[in-house]
Amino acid sequence: MIWNVIFAVVFCSCYTYAGMTDEEVKIQFTKIVMKCQKDHPVEMNELLALQSLQVPKNKDAKCLLACAYRAEGSMDAKGMYDLEHAYKLAETTQKGDDKRMANAKKLADICSKINEEAVSDGEKGCERATLLFKCIIDNAPKLGFKV
Repeated sequence: MIWNVIFAVVFCSCYTYAGMTDEEVKIQFTKIVMKCQKDHPVEMNELLALQSLQVPKNKDAKCLLACAYRAEGSMDAKGMYDLEHAYKLAETTQKGDDKRMANAKKLADICSKINEEAVSDGEKGCERATLLFKCIIDNAPKLGFKV
């Protein structure tokens, strides 16, 4: 399914809702993306590019990511990465694995630096969502997460 990789990148295989299986989380995230696609329609080639972990260049694809991050809680209403939310997710998904939790928090810390970047779309968050996407792609594998 096209959304599986987008799901993996958004949640970086370390962020899942407590008590839900990976498949249930994928279904939930697919619902979020489908809702977002109504306001931010993207062409199939753009979805395939996201699936290939290519950082989006198209405004609608960037805004689709922002919408999904907002709906999931990783991005706040002002278009900023929510570090506190990321920490909570790391804690609720550790499943007894302290190293996994520590690495998820480390990834959150690394990616929180995107909040310091200047973006031209301000609170819209599309550009910052793209920075988050890139940060996760670049750093999650280094910390043992599969994207």
